[in-house]
Amino acid sequence: MKLLKGYRKYLYERDTVFATIGVFIVIGLLALLPLNTGLLNPVKKAFADFDFNDLAYAKVGKKTDSIDPRIVIVNIGISDRAMIAGMLEKVSSQKPRAIGLDAYFDAEKDAEPDSLLEKVMHSTPRLIMASRMTWEEDSLIENRGYFAKTGNSFGYVNLVGEERGTIRYFTPFENYKRREFMSFTAALLNIADPVAFKKLHSRHKDLETINFRRGITKYLLADGNDVLSGNIVDTMFTDKIVLLGYISSSVNDIEDMHFTPMNPKMSGKAPPDMNGIVIHANILSMAMDKKYIHSSPFWVNWIITILIAWLHVSLFIRYYIDTHLWFHLVAKTAQIISAIFFVFLSIKCLELFSLKIDMKMPVTVIILAIDVIYFYEAFAVWLHEKYGFKTIFHHKH
Repeated sequence: MKLLKGYRKYLYERDTVFATIGVFIVIGLLALLPLNTGLLNPVKKAFADFDFNDLAYAKVGKKTDSIDPRIVIVNIGISDRAMIAGMLEKVSSQKPRAIGLDAYFDAEKDAEPDSLLEKVMHSTPRLIMASRMTWEEDSLIENRGYFAKTGNSFGYVNLVGEERGTIRYFTPFENYKRREFMSFTAALLNIADPVAFKKLHSRHKDLETINFRRGITKYLLADGNDVLSGNIVDTMFTDKIVLLGYISSSVNDIEDMHFTPMNPKMSGKAPPDMNGIVIHANILSMAMDKKYIHSSPFWVNWIITILIAWLHVSLFIRYYIDTHLWFHLVAKTAQIISAIFFVFLSIKCLELFSLKIDMKMPVTVIILAIDVIYFYEAFAVWLHEKYGFKTIFHHKH
């Protein structure tokens, strides 16, 4: 009780409040620094692409679900257009719920295979084809490629972060000049599961966090060559969502591979871990299961961060002034324990409640608090000696 009373004594001290404010001033100043130098730019990029919640997937072993029987992935490999046409015919003959072709055909090739594929696309019901969204001179353009006029529906396959880092989010819809563009997965849901599509649309989210729960081994997988030769079960695709896309043949094959939070190696020279078609499958599973990730509001994150900063600054000042002999041991121990605790708490919230809390700022204020107290003490003592500013740091330690 005596220890708690001594701690509470400093909670409402003016110096505690000012030092806490100082922590956020320092963070703001650091954010404004030009860190684009050759030395610091890699550090900046690494920190920008880091998320403590990735530990829930990569290190702690977030429980993954069983095989999703509603989705079948067909590996098209390096098949030519005639072979892809044959796969579409075989798949369509089994009457699937929807077919998604994650392949972009940017130009014509050989006339006969092109004509065959175009004919098959035109005659394949419930087919969603891949497009790509690009910004050109402040205009949003949907590029549908060479087979844009087949009459099929399209959905853009762009993934947020694919150009620079880890895939954690996707945009379900893009709106431009009163026109709504659907993502590849949203377009598939619109055909295969209208209820799930309505739920996704009603969330009105510009960005959705992907709830990664399955790797490639958790989906039914068929090889395109087996499909062409008929070496599959006659009802394998019946009433399923069938995704045709590229699956890497080995860890060294990084064609259409992306980094995701499920990557077992979070830092260093890790290879990308998931093909784009498997990411789309995870999005479909999440939407059909209605297992969305809920992010804590921005203002809640700031309240948590301010409270954590205030409580830690108060604790550190209490030992800095009253029991300076133990200050460094207590402060460093508190930093380590607090950082581990709050990261663990955010991981458990994601794992148990699908609630994502960003802990980068709280951990940052815990790390900076001690050094800010040193700077604040010097400043407060100077103000005291120069202008008579009242401070608890008026004596030497």
